[in-house]
Amino acid sequence: MNKNIGLFVVTVIRKSFLIIFSSIMLFSMIRCDDMNSIHEKYYDWGEDIYTGVVDSLKSFSGYEKVKFNWEVNADPRITKSVIFWNSRADSIVVDVNRTQSGRLPMTYDINSIEEGNYVFEFITRDNEGHFSLPTEIVVEVYGDSYIESLKNRSIASIAKQADGSMLIEWDDIASTTVQYVAVNYSVGGVAQSVRVENDDTETVLTGLETGDIIHVVTTHLPTEDALETLDALPKEYTMPKFEREINKANFSIVVLAGDNTTVNKSRDLARIWDGGSRNPQVLHTIENAAGFDFPHFFTFDMGVLAELSRFHLWPRTDNSPFTGHSPRYFEIWGVDQLKMPVDDEGYWKSDDWKADWKMLGDHEIIKPETSSEQSAEWNAGWEYDVDDNIERVRYIRLVIKNSNWQNSNCVNIGEITLWGDDI
Repeated sequence: MNKNIGLFVVTVIRKSFLIIFSSIMLFSMIRCDDMNSIHEKYYDWGEDIYTGVVDSLKSFSGYEKVKFNWEVNADPRITKSVIFWNSRADSIVVDVNRTQSGRLPMTYDINSIEEGNYVFEFITRDNEGHFSLPTEIVVEVYGDSYIESLKNRSIASIAKQADGSMLIEWDDIASTTVQYVAVNYSVGGVAQSVRVENDDTETVLTGLETGDIIHVVTTHLPTEDALETLDALPKEYTMPKFEREINKANFSIVVLAGDNTTVNKSRDLARIWDGGSRNPQVLHTIENAAGFDFPHFFTFDMGVLAELSRFHLWPRTDNSPFTGHSPRYFEIWGVDQLKMPVDDEGYWKSDDWKADWKMLGDHEIIKPETSSEQSAEWNAGWEYDVDDNIERVRYIRLVIKNSNWQNSNCVNIGEITLWGDDI
């Protein structure tokens, strides 16, 4: 009795195990069938129904195109290679035409393909409908968006030289994809192009005038395997005026009626172009001098006609920042020649002279908030651009308006430097 029961239990267990194992195998076959639908009727036939997979697959991307190189193995049954992309929504069939036995190198170009990242699948086929397992490759195809992302090599400065040429100083190359730069422009309606190599730091252009336009185009090779180079969008630059520091050795004091001529301890107007901004190399008028109140006027002759582009003004830098007699509000004027005698009080002591002079700037010096900023700015001074439309001037007039940092009736100026075209 017990022996029969034992045999019955073993039999039941064996049958149950076979049912469970059969179910698992069936489920697995169904899952594999779903995941490999392209091979669905061939799995049960064995490995001999597959054609050989492609080998040595490489891609070369370009602008809205891609080129593929691959090899078909020696399997003589293979008659076609098929390329799929866009999740197999798009495909191309490439015939395999054997002229000799062995491995066969193949190549194919796909043109007019939209920019983007793609997964391409390659399979081989024979005339009986057999095919290989797929070989995949990920490819980036370039287009307008990629080109818009390309950077031009940046220019550190452009300066017009005394001989009329334009000197470009280049920043270092910022990207390893940069191959070279082309500078394109025209002279007398004739197109010109200068190639700039990556190790060039300067380029001299001839035949250009102030206001002319150049276009900088940087050529990139996106990767070592890229199909072609691609150019960044052109960047435009306008050629500047000639500029150099106006020679202070030619400066001289001019006294016009109404100018403040008071001098405290030999610190006259000439101190503002002597190269220093600390006492005693500063302009220092006499405080509360009779006959002189704000605004105070100071005039000097640069000794040359110049088309000014900018100037730099320093306070008396040995004083604590934003204290003392250094100006807060000032104007700077220029003229090519004096229209009236220097002693014509009716002209110079009124505003009549302003009709003949050109204002080069009307400025307020702003005090920074923090002490560190105040100290740095006070020592550095202030630089101002001059309007490009101002023609050549020779005489400079400073108008120091009320009030200074001490609210005193006195003027200190450390130094002034002017730049422009004096040729």
